[in-house]
Amino acid sequence: MNYYLFFSVILIILGIIGIFVAFLPGPILVLAGIVLYGWSTSFTVISLKVIVLFGLLTLGGILFDYLASFISAKKFNVSKTGTWGLIIGGIVGFLLLNLIGLVVGQFLGIMAGEILSGKNLKSSIKSGTASLVGYVLSIIVNVIIVTIMMGYFSLVVLT
Repeated sequence: MNYYLFFSVILIILGIIGIFVAFLPGPILVLAGIVLYGWSTSFTVISLKVIVLFGLLTLGGILFDYLASFISAKKFNVSKTGTWGLIIGGIVGFLLLNLIGLVVGQFLGIMAGEILSGKNLKSSIKSGTASLVGYVLSIIVNVIIVTIMMGYFSLVVLT
């Protein structure tokens, strides 16, 4: 088996996991796997044009992630404490219950942070819900982007 193909597939698998896990850059790892394979074949199997297109898709996904978080945080005036609650809650939740824990942990973490910063329960629940909606939307966008890249990669490598 081609070592470059093997490492490309490993990067792509890590990228797929990274869509759902906050600390792995999902689409970036998928792109890295595709670039590695393209480079290993002197860009004859996967052209530079395709890699540039995938790079733009990846950049769009990253921008969407930040915009979704920023817009939800701005709209509901999430405090710095709420943001830290989101991060800490997500990490603890993931360590305890994997993906479900990540989502629940972020929701509860932002709520706790907002309450600690002096906001009432209703406002804290709205902030938690907004963060959850932003997270789900960014997962959907990243799944679409990674599916396009993986589909193309699979098609050209298998044929």
